[in-house]
Parts: sequence; structure tokens; C-alpha cells
Amino acid sequence: MPANTTDFYVTTKCGRTFGWSATDYSSLIRELHEKNYVPTFIQPMSEYEAEVLSREEQERLTDELFRAIDKELKHSA
Repeated sequence: MPANTTDFYVTTKCGRTFGWSATDYSSLIRELHEKNYVPTFIQPMSEYEAEVLSREEQERLTDELFRAIDKELKHSA
């Protein structure tokens, strides 16, 4: 039976960005070092994707707010 794996979002010292599957954090670090990569940031992919969606929604709401303010300022002028 295959081991359960977790997908990780990884950035490295050399500037590469990966989606990397590993059974756990320790095996991820070991695999990266075996490939001569030095990780600078590691996060489970599910958490990373949730943060990206949250940031995109915040940007959308901010844009919506500024459009409403601009419209109101133009209307009152």
C-alpha cells in the first residue's frame, strides 16, 4: 500500500519554486538536500492555496472599494 503523501509549496535558495510531494516534512527536507536544493520556504500546498485565494479576494474587495470611492467623488464634484 502506498504511503500517504502531502503536497508542499517550496522555494529554494537558487530561486526555484516547486510543488513537491513527500510523506512528511523530514522526508521532504531529505529529498531536497539529496537533489542539492536548499529550501528557503516550505508550506503545505493546501495552506498556500488558501492564502493565495484569500489574498486575491482581499485585492478584489479593495479594488471594489476604491472604484466606489472614485465613483462617489466624481458624482459629488
